[in-house]
Amino acid sequence: MKYGDIVVYKNQIGTVVKSENDFKFHPCNYGSCYFSELNTITDEDVREATHDEKLELIEKEFTWGNVIKIHYIGEYQIVEYIDKRDKKTFYHGYINYSDINRSYSSLDSALIGCIGYKREGGNGKAAMYFDKMIGLE
Repeated sequence: MKYGDIVVYKNQIGTVVKSENDFKFHPCNYGSCYFSELNTITDEDVREATHDEKLELIEKEFTWGNVIKIHYIGEYQIVEYIDKRDKKTFYHGYINYSDINRSYSSLDSALIGCIGYKREGGNGKAAMYFDKMIGLE
């Protein structure tokens, strides 16, 4: 068990967070809180969430707009959503169920962005250059 793992504890889905010496369970959509409010957990208390449960957590905690669909290709998950402000469709990337904090204007661009992020990190430029090379905005 490590920080950020998506787990099920007492039939509730959530993520693992770490205080100074303990792992704690942060339930889905619980919001920000003090560590003292969270339950301390061990490996015996939790089980790893299934693929479908992880997608459910992503959808429930997604705040940027209304989720239309979650596309998943291997280790990449891409949330297709309608933005709250301008009502346009965007695509938000995740790698192994972890948010990369990037949205894109097309599914193709989102997949390229996720691959670039995985290989180069958040400051890489390969995905941007590849988008330009193939004519994506």
